Amino acid sequence: MLHPTDIQGKELCFLLDLDWLGKKYRFSTIPIDLVDSRSGQTFRYNGRLGDPDISQQTEFVGFDIDGNSIALELTFDDVDWITEWKNGRSLDLADAELSMIVVSDGYTSFKFEDRVPLFLGKIKDPIIGSPTKPVGHVAFSIENSTNVKAIKLLDNSFEIDPYLFPGLDQRAAALGRVIETPIGQYVPFVFGALGTWFIRKSGSGRFETLRDARCSPAYIIDATGTGINLEITLIIGVGKVDAGRVRIWDQDGGNFVNIVRTQTNSDGTRYSYTTYKLGSVIEDNGFVPGLDEDQTFWVSWAEYGEGIQDPLTGQSLGVAGNLCLYLLEKTGLQYNKEAWIGLLPVLNKYKFAGYINDPGVLALDWFQGNIVANLPIEVFAGPKGLEPRLNLYFTQDQIPAQHHILESGKFEVRTGLQPLRNQPINKVTIKYGYTGRLEHYLSTITIDPEHSGLQNPFIARDPVSDLSYSRFGLRETVLELEFVWDMHTAYRIARDKIRMSGLGGMGVEVFAFPEFGYLEIGEIISFTSERLGLTDHKCQIVSKNWSGGQWRFVLHLEDNALVNPRTVS
Repeated sequence: MLHPTDIQGKELCFLLDLDWLGKKYRFSTIPIDLVDSRSGQTFRYNGRLGDPDISQQTEFVGFDIDGNSIALELTFDDVDWITEWKNGRSLDLADAELSMIVVSDGYTSFKFEDRVPLFLGKIKDPIIGSPTKPVGHVAFSIENSTNVKAIKLLDNSFEIDPYLFPGLDQRAAALGRVIETPIGQYVPFVFGALGTWFIRKSGSGRFETLRDARCSPAYIIDATGTGINLEITLIIGVGKVDAGRVRIWDQDGGNFVNIVRTQTNSDGTRYSYTTYKLGSVIEDNGFVPGLDEDQTFWVSWAEYGEGIQDPLTGQSLGVAGNLCLYLLEKTGLQYNKEAWIGLLPVLNKYKFAGYINDPGVLALDWFQGNIVANLPIEVFAGPKGLEPRLNLYFTQDQIPAQHHILESGKFEVRTGLQPLRNQPINKVTIKYGYTGRLEHYLSTITIDPEHSGLQNPFIARDPVSDLSYSRFGLRETVLELEFVWDMHTAYRIARDKIRMSGLGGMGVEVFAFPEFGYLEIGEIISFTSERLGLTDHKCQIVSKNWSGGQWRFVLHLEDNALVNPRTVS
């Protein structure tokens, strides 16, 4: 990170390292030599790089992987791009890294290892052959999204068919037919602690905890014997699950408990299963195998453990930090692993659970929509790939400012206060505890500024909600969280949503000299502006752009007396 004194009175020089067909190319906005002090090698950056257009913005907790990109133009000395194109060679998907240094009168004190990384990604949509440009000219953008494949959460080895699970073909066995219902279904990916739900006790502020929710499907994949000697095998999940036992329910409410075991299918993919045979289970409550009528059975997990654990670490995937790391690996994205690990103590306070057996679910889409969208973080495409940043503006009562800035000709407000797009919300109802059998939610909590205070463990008040209600009246929303079973997590998410949107938001646009490049997206600044009547007002940087030799910032300002106390004159 650059310090303000590194930049003042100096000029920014952007550097691009590009790897194409195994050869390293180096471009810069100012021709410069950089020495690697460790090896003594000199690296020549030949210029020929146009001033980049850099665009970064927050999504008010969440991320849009295509929302941060860099547009560049440059010219190769020794490449004719039309000729290369005719020979089937393109710059598309080449690795690229943008960084910067500061220079003064064409010289720099920076070494090669001092480069300040800005963005790491792949080249996308190169434009070549402009009639007014040299033959080596190319324009393109650098984006992280280009190395994202459409990775599914469930691969084809999880599909149930008689080849992968030969026990389904009972034509030569006692059953005399194929067990049809499971064929074409996918073995569910079950994760976290699911199945616990809550009901209010009559006449009190207490609640009762139930652990019998029938959450995820189980399918018969094999059967042996007949009559009272019939034994069935039920597949319950991908991989090795944490639960040592499970309870399986038939469609009429009969159920049994038995030990969970693991096996591999014909493709070598591991799965978890249990078995039922009359008199050979731990507990039997009128369970009927029902092989004379194919059916889906349902699994209760909460009594005995969780779903799948992380195959690499053996840790729970039910806590958000571990789940994020697992899914980022699954997507194939470049990401800053150290930064994600650094936030594990915060992220792992949020717990997720559920099952997925839809083969069309893409890992990245599911990650964005169901996990990151419900965490108090911003995710950016940074110099080491995707990295998270805890949104201090929404997660702390006492918000520390990283920088104190006084408006001046170098940091100048160009617009008046204008509304940002987030609408005020002060009543949030969270429906959670989704059961696949019933296809609805078993539990509900609410943050309600009109709550009378009567004892109800599923309704609460919140100071930001109360403040918002006093200004805007009742503004409510209902959220259905299919992958949340934990009550504390439901309340956390509800309070986060109110903290983010309860008071709406106003913004101002600021144009700044290059020396303010040290300000980072998502940071909190203490801003003083005589024109706007602000003194040490806490603001968040929600947009940062470089174009035309200057920075453009959008500052989010919130009229929240809990963060920015009013002064009385």
